[in-house]
Amino acid sequence: MKLLPSIAAATLILSGAAGAQQTAQSSSGTPTTGDVSAATSGSGTSTPDSVQVDGTADATAGAGGTATTDSTAKFNNNMARQRSVATARDDDERARSRTSTHVKKDGEVRSRSMSIYKERGEKPVIDRESNVSGR
Repeated sequence: MKLLPSIAAATLILSGAAGAQQTAQSSSGTPTTGDVSAATSGSGTSTPDSVQVDGTADATAGAGGTATTDSTAKFNNNMARQRSVATARDDDERARSRTSTHVKKDGEVRSRSMSIYKERGEKPVIDRESNVSGR
């Protein structure tokens, strides 16, 4: 069995941001009843002095399967962004999860997650979550 965890976290200090603290988070995962599963989560916080984004990605695959994860954070003067992706597959199943979090200097925080699980011969199971805070 393969298990690949990945974590990205970063903080950027910005001056001149107005308003109170704003936060948003989301997470999504595939069913864990099969041989493969994938899950991601992300959160963001904006305060008058800083922005922060965090994210995780986890994927598992049974014997003969593959699992990959990726979690990155990027910053510029106006925004912080985080993206986590987890995928797992074997001969009969596929699982993918993705979370994206954006934190703007003006205080808006947006986090969106989506996961999809597909078993051969069956309809896909899709889960979505979206949260927005601020403005």
